[in-house]
Amino acid sequence: MKIRILTFVSLMFFASLFAQNQNYMIGLGQTQIMISNNYILEQNASGKYPTIVKKPWKDYVLDVYGENLTIKIYDNIPSKLNLSGWVADSIKSPEYDFKTLEFQIFKNNKIIKDWSKPSSGISFRDESTIGRGIKNAYKIFSDKLMNGDILKVSFRKSGKKPFLNYIIRKKSDDEVPFIVQVWNDSNKGTIENFIQNALINNKIKIDYDFYKDWPSSYHAKFKNPITKVDENSKIAIFFRPKNSVNTKNMLEYRLLENGKSSTENWQKADDLIILSNFKSGKKYLLQVKYAGGKKYIQEEYFSEPKWFQNIWVKIGAGILLATIVGLIFLYFKNLRNKKLHQQQKSKLQFLSAQLNPHFMFNALNSIQGLVNSGNLEKSNKYLTEFSKLMRNIVDFGQKDFIPISQEIKSLNHYIVLEQLRFPFHYEFYLDENIPTEITEVLPMLAQPILENSVKHGVSGLAENGKISLKIFKENSDLIYEICDNGKGFVQNEKTFGSGIKLTKERIEIFNSTSKFVKIIFQTESNPNGTKTKITYKNLLSND
Repeated sequence: MKIRILTFVSLMFFASLFAQNQNYMIGLGQTQIMISNNYILEQNASGKYPTIVKKPWKDYVLDVYGENLTIKIYDNIPSKLNLSGWVADSIKSPEYDFKTLEFQIFKNNKIIKDWSKPSSGISFRDESTIGRGIKNAYKIFSDKLMNGDILKVSFRKSGKKPFLNYIIRKKSDDEVPFIVQVWNDSNKGTIENFIQNALINNKIKIDYDFYKDWPSSYHAKFKNPITKVDENSKIAIFFRPKNSVNTKNMLEYRLLENGKSSTENWQKADDLIILSNFKSGKKYLLQVKYAGGKKYIQEEYFSEPKWFQNIWVKIGAGILLATIVGLIFLYFKNLRNKKLHQQQKSKLQFLSAQLNPHFMFNALNSIQGLVNSGNLEKSNKYLTEFSKLMRNIVDFGQKDFIPISQEIKSLNHYIVLEQLRFPFHYEFYLDENIPTEITEVLPMLAQPILENSVKHGVSGLAENGKISLKIFKENSDLIYEICDNGKGFVQNEKTFGSGIKLTKERIEIFNSTSKFVKIIFQTESNPNGTKTKITYKNLLSND
């Protein structure tokens, strides 16, 4: 049966559970002075017992909280006493001799016992005087003190100045509730049986009189550790009655869960509080005060979380869940991107397929014109160049990109064809810093621009027509610049020909699928000519 009884008493007071008084002993060589009260607190104690001192003695202050105070003097060390404090000088100074020792007692600044020898007190014999060779034991003071009373007890060698003074102050401290006992049951029994057992087996056994004068500040001095609980824990907390008054609704309490109150208001209780229904992974703070009071005491409880409530498990589960969600997201995103890329690729290929018939239609019209004009030599030459160009276009097939060297050959074949029809002047410039065999571009992207320059630019100028194509590098960009000296066109007019429209659509599709490389299409036109730039941004960044 998992039952724990917790008494709020430190180790230094444990032995005093078997007695109704605490005893504070002053050792003067062989002579011993014993002060007894329900609760004694040495104000300037070092915290270590016994405390060995040497003359000269300082004045000592004791706070006592019980009504009855007794002072005894022995001529040797008494036995079978439970000590709450002890201060001593072990040397055998002549001043300490029992036969020459005198004492004086003031109460509230009035002498109630002038300098007298210990033998002037009441002689007694009890268990404390047995077995130590004690011949003389006298009770020099035994009376009740009222709150606020101050007793001064001085000791000297007969006829000399006092060498030791003790100030004994009667105090009362009953501002906050005082816990006498805690009964903790971790069995799975009902709360009703627990309460019955707490009342029958524990409350009737508690010696409330022993604790009746203990100060409330005792809890601040000896703070209890955090109590571990679980879902089966049931706790009964017994409190000392306040000044022996009626315990009905004596207390008010509330239980804070993880810093938040689980009850809206303070709950009322007599001298017993029952706690149960603890939840795993929670911290609890019990606050208890006297009804109508402001000051309260606190007790802390902690319930360990279950394995799945552990913070590291939660973090791990969160990371795992986030990873799974992320992987699923990336999978579908990648799937969507692949699908979109394939759609864009198909669309780009479709536009390329549209572009080739468009060019071939124009070329065949030119051949037909030459044949009809009777110019067979030019017709044959045109057919030869046309076949070379068609071979290049067939070689491109379904390729997304081709080396710029192949692009240049195709464009040159096209220019030769057009020069057979129109005798214009053509200039070509290629930047030698461009690696033409490894730099890839969209196939035949510039052809519709050249075609537009021929058809709408220089076709009517005969030998005076001029077209130039420059391919050069600018920083990490590859630039096509196509110029003609035609009459130009108005910028807001509809662009000539379906070839330019297809070119712009190809560029738009490419830009939507490419993350790093982008294509910029720019046209400037005036009555003196037209200049078109196709810029592959960042295409040469790895050169």
